[in-house]
Amino acid sequence: MAFRSTMVFTVRSLIRSFSVTPLFQMPALPILKFPTLVLKNILRSIDIETVIPFSLCSRKMYHLVKNFRDKTISLELSMDGEDSSVGVVTPDNHYHEVEVVVERKSRNLESVNINGHLVAMHRSKWHNGWVTYWDDEVKGIQSVIEYLSDLFGIKKVASVTVTPYSFKLLDVIKERQGNDYELSIDHRLSEKESHFILENHPAKVLRISGLPPYFKIGKYLQTVDSLFVDSELSITIDDLLNMNCVELFLSENCFTGAEIKRLLQHWAIGVFKQLKYLRLDVEDFDLEDVFGELTHTRMTEKRTYK
Repeated sequence: MAFRSTMVFTVRSLIRSFSVTPLFQMPALPILKFPTLVLKNILRSIDIETVIPFSLCSRKMYHLVKNFRDKTISLELSMDGEDSSVGVVTPDNHYHEVEVVVERKSRNLESVNINGHLVAMHRSKWHNGWVTYWDDEVKGIQSVIEYLSDLFGIKKVASVTVTPYSFKLLDVIKERQGNDYELSIDHRLSEKESHFILENHPAKVLRISGLPPYFKIGKYLQTVDSLFVDSELSITIDDLLNMNCVELFLSENCFTGAEIKRLLQHWAIGVFKQLKYLRLDVEDFDLEDVFGELTHTRMTEKRTYK
């Protein structure tokens, strides 16, 4: 019993030292000499933020962390092009990031091996994570993604946030997993940039703030599963009738009651087979007129709509 109490104190001290001490500057601890059961308990008790530097100590430690870490927590990978970082996101939206900085001059920092590349790394005072230093941003992002995805057993990057200055990073995701991710753009785009994104990187889910006023988006509704836009677009009721979206949210466009009635009549007879969520603004809306004449059939299977 005394041995067990001592080990609990040692593990807690170890975790505290990682949270307050710079990378690799802590007193040496012969963790690899611990019994397997004790080592498993240690590695399963450390948090995500500590898992990353632990894994970088050596290849042996990397495989131990990968095999023994707590795998009951569902994790996602997220890429932020604004600060060139890749983050591990927990279900409670805690974001543990590894930032990629392009800097060719040498730094007086410890070097770590990330996916075969020896790079400098230190604990960031400004971000909730670690900063790595590379001579090439794209190579750095790609290497960090592969390292973290293998370490945590995550198959794909779930979401990507980019700015007009980081579009080149989308090629990394496109090559890795096609269009299977959520793309967010919070910056004002030019018409040329808007067409470039929607033509070359039509992610399954698009959340875009700041498309150009009256941007013609109709031809892109066939290639995107979910589209959320909070600027006014050039879009007609015929564009909507030809769409193939599962979810469509247009916050600034306004349609007439007659147009919505026509749309719902088509929906009721099964024209929009994938449509699950539609949000539009309507003027002169007469509830009885719009819904009173809808043709409908009895459903024979359970289906959910909003």
